[in-house]
Amino acid sequence: MPTWVRQVISFLTDDQVIEPLILLAAVLAGREYHRSRRVQVLADLTIDLVDFIEEHYREWGIRGPQKMERFVKLFISEFRKRTGHPPSRAEIESARLRAEAYVQRIRREAIVAQALRREPRSARPRPGLVA
Repeated sequence: MPTWVRQVISFLTDDQVIEPLILLAAVLAGREYHRSRRVQVLADLTIDLVDFIEEHYREWGIRGPQKMERFVKLFISEFRKRTGHPPSRAEIESARLRAEAYVQRIRREAIVAQALRREPRSARPRPGLVA
């Protein structure tokens, strides 16, 4: 092994160098875990709150933009409970976009399901048969 490789290995394995490197790696891993946990909380909470609001908005007497206002209030409160910190503006905006996308997906699926129920069985395309 060349001498310069031995010197680099010796330098990197020295206690004065390796301990800060281990500490740095632990801090970076902790930050990444914390970030991914916040993203997971955001995603789970968004879906749960949209479902909750869709179940109860009629009894609350709210519609349209009021549902989004209620979503944001509940999101901030629940996010703080689960993480111990309030969500950032970017996290709130991300949750709003996810909520809108989730509602649109539900609506599209409902429209498709309704169209399939109305369509007579003989008019539906059959797999493997070409007209």
